[in-house]
Amino acid sequence: MDGSVKPPHAAQRRGDAMRRPISSAILAHAATVLATLTAASPALALESKPSPAVVSLAPSNTELLLDAGAGKAIVGVCSNCCQVLPSAQEHLKGKPTTGTFVSVNLERLTRLKPDVVLLVSGQEGIFSLLNKRGFKVVLLKNDKLTDIPSNLRQIGKLSGTEPATEQLSVKFDQALKELSATLRGASSRPRVFYCTWAQPLLTIGKKSFLNDVITTCGGTNIAGNLSQPYPHFSAEHLIMADPDVIVLPYDARDQAIFKRFPWNKLRAVRESRLYYSPAPKDDRLSRPSIGVLEGLYWLSIKIHPELKGKLDSWRRNFKN
Repeated sequence: MDGSVKPPHAAQRRGDAMRRPISSAILAHAATVLATLTAASPALALESKPSPAVVSLAPSNTELLLDAGAGKAIVGVCSNCCQVLPSAQEHLKGKPTTGTFVSVNLERLTRLKPDVVLLVSGQEGIFSLLNKRGFKVVLLKNDKLTDIPSNLRQIGKLSGTEPATEQLSVKFDQALKELSATLRGASSRPRVFYCTWAQPLLTIGKKSFLNDVITTCGGTNIAGNLSQPYPHFSAEHLIMADPDVIVLPYDARDQAIFKRFPWNKLRAVRESRLYYSPAPKDDRLSRPSIGVLEGLYWLSIKIHPELKGKLDSWRRNFKN
């Protein structure tokens, strides 16, 4: 009656003692069941983790994130992503623009508070800047086609989509091996001039991702001995090399430049082996992502039209 707590009755103490081990056993069993379900279904484990906030400042990285099924993780992109990615309207609508390929809006990036900023080779300056500002930055290599599956696996770890990216990586590796086997049947390796800009004349050197693309497609890059990734190329050198196949940028399609010097002196022009790259959103060669397989098919047929039937079969295989 004085408000003090009385000791429990003996029967009550026995009941409490019985209830405690029962509750512990139930909790332990529930934990075991949850662990078993999580091990059996990795997706269940991933759902319990919050999606990381990722800013991508390169179209190829953004496309790799979408390939990996990690679109929800994207909280910011560069302006180039919306301009060149075919799925931009569907997947990137409303995503803040945080810079370009060569610059970054630090104020906007700071507001977004990303867990990681994704960059690629060629953005080392931005990498250094953001690293000094305390951002977590990951720089992906895009020097060769074999970098693509490696980048996919890295993105899988960052975004928690490892099962999907592992499957895609294996499929991509297999497609490259099958393409190499297909092109081993070619009787020659035609010389290719890949023009990235017509005036002034720019091409691709041995450190460019596109140099590996040409080689993989069974061609020889006539500027492959130049160390710069995108060097200037003189008209005189172009005439002397007289390439078998020429690829011009999409923007040059209305300029009729092949009617002028030095183009009108080239055998590839006379033999109608001059091609224009597709429109940016249809160009699958320039971005090192899964879609580059379509680009490899496009260029391989331009370089080796005699193998079109076999290349068609290869394309059907990787699309299945």
